[in-house]
Amino acid sequence: MAFCGSCGKQIPDGSGFCPACGAAAGGGAPQPAASAGGGTAPSAAAAQRARLEAQFKAGSQDAVQAFMVLLKDPVGGLGKSYGMFDQGRALMVGGIFAAVFALVAMLAPLGFGGMMAMGSLGGGGGAIASSSGGAEAAAIAEMARAAREAAREMGASVPGFEGPSTFKIMMKSLGYGLVFAAALIGACVLARILFKGTSQFAGEIYMAGASLLPLAVAVLLGLLLGALGLYQVISWVGIFALVLTILMLNAGCMKILGISDSKASLAVPVILVIAAVAATLVRGSL
Repeated sequence: MAFCGSCGKQIPDGSGFCPACGAAAGGGAPQPAASAGGGTAPSAAAAQRARLEAQFKAGSQDAVQAFMVLLKDPVGGLGKSYGMFDQGRALMVGGIFAAVFALVAMLAPLGFGGMMAMGSLGGGGGAIASSSGGAEAAAIAEMARAAREAAREMGASVPGFEGPSTFKIMMKSLGYGLVFAAALIGACVLARILFKGTSQFAGEIYMAGASLLPLAVAVLLGLLLGALGLYQVISWVGIFALVLTILMLNAGCMKILGISDSKASLAVPVILVIAAVAATLVRGSL
């Protein structure tokens, strides 16, 4: 029978450590405390990782809940959905919405292929006009030209589709999406300062992220419509989404940023101009 030299408690025969204080039977430092599962206690890094995972899971659930409210009433539901959360949760949800927009923007180049192919027919749409004729053919040809210009700006060589790989173009689109989302958040902050709003930073992130959702949905619908060959409808969806985004920004200025009704009508174009200029400047440096 042995006794612990550290705390004096009895140590069972065959045990190398004191069951009371964890010290080695022959003296020395206590062994690490055992966890409930029988292993060693988790490290600080593991505990931090588990905490972040739990926060992201909770944030994702909040984002789904907020999205369902916005889906039913995008404009009127903006202030209502924001009021469902405290500042920390609202910041997380707004950040998730902005990240979703950037990820969807990454998929946008996948819809260029069909329109670029159409634009390469007959020297940029001439064959389409000769076979279809009318305003519809002209609209399709114009969209094809716009798609070719967008692809060329991102570094693709058209026609022929030589140049950077699709993966590289998608990564560049992801960067553009993140830049624009960040620029819109910054523009909301500046608008709140200029027009003497009353919100906190979480409010600007939530407002910007939620306002980008219509554009993200428009990109996804555009990919689907492009796969079906309905290229002209894509422009209508884009206009609808842009107007909805503007209306949501206006509602956010009043209900989230705390800007008066009379000043909100000026704050929205200021936000859009600042975001566009900032995104263009940053994008040019990428």
